[in-house]
Amino acid sequence: MDKVYLTWWQVDRAVFALADELRRHFIPDVIIGIARGGLIPAVRLSHVLRDAELKVIDVKFYKDINERMEKPAITIPLHGSLEGKKVLVVDDVSDTGKTLEVVIDEVKKAGAKEVKVACLSMKPWTKVVPDFYVFRTDKWVVFPWEEFPVVVRE
Repeated sequence: MDKVYLTWWQVDRAVFALADELRRHFIPDVIIGIARGGLIPAVRLSHVLRDAELKVIDVKFYKDINERMEKPAITIPLHGSLEGKKVLVVDDVSDTGKTLEVVIDEVKKAGAKEVKVACLSMKPWTKVVPDFYVFRTDKWVVFPWEEFPVVVRE
């Protein structure tokens, strides 16, 4: 599978572009970052959007670049009520959309008044098109927090 490598600068520009659109269209009460890929964008958005409350959910779906589990499994659930809150779910990529479906369902069960999704990128075949995203690609996206060469001195 072809890959596209993003730099920290590109990710930061993407987060600020998302924040600009969110300020115009949807100011969340709570931001939920999907671990692991959605955590850095979620934290940045939380800071940029007036220190919005931040929560984390962990959902495992991928075993490897081309290997997924049968269905996404929540490994760290949401804590606390979201009753009456406007919630923004943040992830790095909407690939199949199955992880986002699971998280959106959990957020609704927790009582959210309104749920929107923001991703840095999306794949053309996703089942969940984010309400806010920066770019669309059919390549495997490698984020700067995933690729860092380590030199081991022998």
